[in-house]
Formats: sequence, structure tokens, C-alpha cells
Amino acid sequence: MNLPRDEMAFRKQYQGLVLQRKLTTIFRPGNRIYPNWRGYKPGEVVTLRVIEKVGDDAKKIPPTFNDIKLKIKIAEIQVKNIEELSQKDFIGSSEDVQDITSLKQHLSHIYRKPISSYHKQLVTQITIAYLE
Repeated sequence: MNLPRDEMAFRKQYQGLVLQRKLTTIFRPGNRIYPNWRGYKPGEVVTLRVIEKVGDDAKKIPPTFNDIKLKIKIAEIQVKNIEELSQKDFIGSSEDVQDITSLKQHLSHIYRKPISSYHKQLVTQITIAYLE
């Protein structure tokens, strides 16, 4: 299922951090550098959206979003093996994602499969800047 490429979705549990502009580092499984699936480019400006109701890729059910729309810039994007992340890589991440163990649990919960199922256990670390 394809979602608009000029949008980035965040779970509702992170809405407070987003509105306070405190969430600046996010992780996605696999290689999310464009032109890869749901990929982004450094310097690209996209619309941050907050998911009201989670969808299901396997069943081709899209998420529904609330009315929050914020412009953000992809300040930096890099792909790493999850085991190569250091503590500094988690600066700006949510409180529930502060180390490799919690990141593995987080990604497994959201994407419903373990990070080991992704090629070379790759994750994409995305640093964003709020433009409004």
C-alpha cells in the first residue's frame, strides 16, 4: 500500500512531542532513503501527519489521520545496521526509544515483525527540523 510520498506518519502517542517540537530523531525499519519504498531525501520538505487510527499494510487498509499537519524538513537521513547505533543516535528520539533494545521492541510492535526480518537488520535514522 502506498501512502503519499510527501507525508510522514507518526503514531498518536507521539502527538504531544510533535506539537512541542521535541521529537527530532525517528527510526524506520529497512532502507528508507528515496527511491526506496516510503523513502525520503535529505533536504526534502514533507508534511508530518498524526495517525488517528492505525491501518494495516498486509490488508491494504490505510491509516486515518487527525487534522494536525506540520511542515518538516528531512535534515539528515542515514541507514545503519541496528547493532551499530550508538547512544548519541538516540538524541531527539521519544522517551520509549532510547537504546537498541527499546528500538527493536518499538519497531517490532509497530511493524509487526522483528528487525531481524529486514535485510542486514537495517534501520533508517531520520533527523527532522520543524519549519512551523
